[in-house]
Amino acid sequence: MEKKKYRYNPSTLSFETIEVTAYKKFANVLIPFVYSLVIALIVFFTYNHFFDTPKEKILKRENAEIALKFEMFEKKLKDANLLLEDIQKRDNLTYRAIFDADTIPNALRMGGMGGASRYDDLREFSKSDLIISVASMLDQVTWKTYIQSKSFDEVVGLAKNKEQMILRIPAIQPVSVADLTRISDYFGYRRDPFKRNRKFHQGMDFAGPKGSPIYATGNGRVISAKYSYFGYGNNIIIDHGFGYKTRYAHLNAISVKVGDTVTRGQVIGELGNSGRSTGPHLHYEVIYRNKVVDPLNYFNDMKPEEYDMMVKKANAPDSLQVGS
Repeated sequence: MEKKKYRYNPSTLSFETIEVTAYKKFANVLIPFVYSLVIALIVFFTYNHFFDTPKEKILKRENAEIALKFEMFEKKLKDANLLLEDIQKRDNLTYRAIFDADTIPNALRMGGMGGASRYDDLREFSKSDLIISVASMLDQVTWKTYIQSKSFDEVVGLAKNKEQMILRIPAIQPVSVADLTRISDYFGYRRDPFKRNRKFHQGMDFAGPKGSPIYATGNGRVISAKYSYFGYGNNIIIDHGFGYKTRYAHLNAISVKVGDTVTRGQVIGELGNSGRSTGPHLHYEVIYRNKVVDPLNYFNDMKPEEYDMMVKKANAPDSLQVGS
């Protein structure tokens, strides 16, 4: 039974019943409800802003674990990169140097990294800087490993041909000590014997008796044997492979022809005075990768008797390997 409410009327000196309209009844119900709803919404949004739901806590924990793993991966990549750089140094300064192979330039070792926009699709992540750093380092290590692998393939190939390389690289004097009067000129700048001006001398000059035998300084193939009107006179060029060539100039006579294969210590001509020359001597050049280098760096220390034994063996009838 609905309770009635009364109010005192001073005019009539009596209590009168308070009539409650339907609108007031609805308002009396609605207003507390609205207040409660507003308070609930405030509590809800405040809780969501300052406190994580269980699902959000799980996701944040997983993200933190992933970020930690990325950081550990980045450290491992840095360590791998440092190890790879050490291998690259040893490759350039040791392995390739042993076989006189050109060093691999840093520009090639660091190449293949892509443009600045390569990692644009990774910038939308919350840990984008870390992710891009790891991706970039991974690309670097991958490229460096690829180049290093190719370098090792080349070094292995050179190692397999080491015996042939040792026999082919110029390694002896082209004139026997017994026939040598003196070394009249060395590699480098000197005063030109004709014009008396300072000029670069591209080889070494071995003075000796005219007709003295000239020996090939390494195994190879004759690619030129002719008279030159540009100062060399009778001269021979031997291609030894592995980037090496040698020139023998001012000869009195040539004993080989183009296409002949020769062995170290084999007689290829006679010391002479042909071409632009002031006296009997041999002008000898070592050419590596189409650049003249100092022949003095390619002479092995041999005793005279060892040199003579090598010459006799190289010029024995059954040891000459002349062919086309």
